Amino acid sequence: MAQVDPQRLCVIRATERILLPDKGAQFGQFGALNASPEETWGMDAEGMRGDAKKPFDIARTVQRGANNRVYLCRIIWGKPNRLIKP
Repeated sequence: MAQVDPQRLCVIRATERILLPDKGAQFGQFGALNASPEETWGMDAEGMRGDAKKPFDIARTVQRGANNRVYLCRIIWGKPNRLIKP
């Protein structure tokens, strides 16, 4: 998660924050939901794939700590999100 520079339309690197723990699996196709003006949810699941040569061999992924988890993180905003109607 990060703040975006509205003029340059790019991420402000100093504002980046990690939302989900890295257990060795791939992430992608995440979802985000504005639950309320004060709270947003982020969702993702660990992708259990091997490398390019052995895509179905997930031994290294499991060895690093991945186990096909599904994550939901809650972001509680300090100020209400004005783009969300209560």
